[in-house]
Amino acid sequence: MNASGLSATVMWALFPLAACAPEPLAVRTSQSQTLRLAVGQELDVTLQTVGPGEYESPPLVSSSALRFLNVALISPYVPAGPTQQFRFKGEALGQAIVVFQHSGNNPAVSDTVNVY
Repeated sequence: MNASGLSATVMWALFPLAACAPEPLAVRTSQSQTLRLAVGQELDVTLQTVGPGEYESPPLVSSSALRFLNVALISPYVPAGPTQQFRFKGEALGQAIVVFQHSGNNPAVSDTVNVY
């Protein structure tokens, strides 16, 4: 088998693994909540700021069960303030408390994430 045939075989062998990956869990809220996340699954938390300031990055994460990946401003941009999306990944079995502190007057948001 030549190199291109081998790479095509490897690609098709790995294809079922990619199809089995859990979909990212996406939440949009400013209320504290409890979430369930599988090991290896991504979590996208979208927070809207009202008024000056923004949610600070990185957020406080209480355990290594959950890993912070990044934060980004997302559109559409609204006059109320920035909309931010925080991305995480479930790393190990356990529980993590994530606290999103705001640099202005918005209340902190505290989420409990149970990684299974």
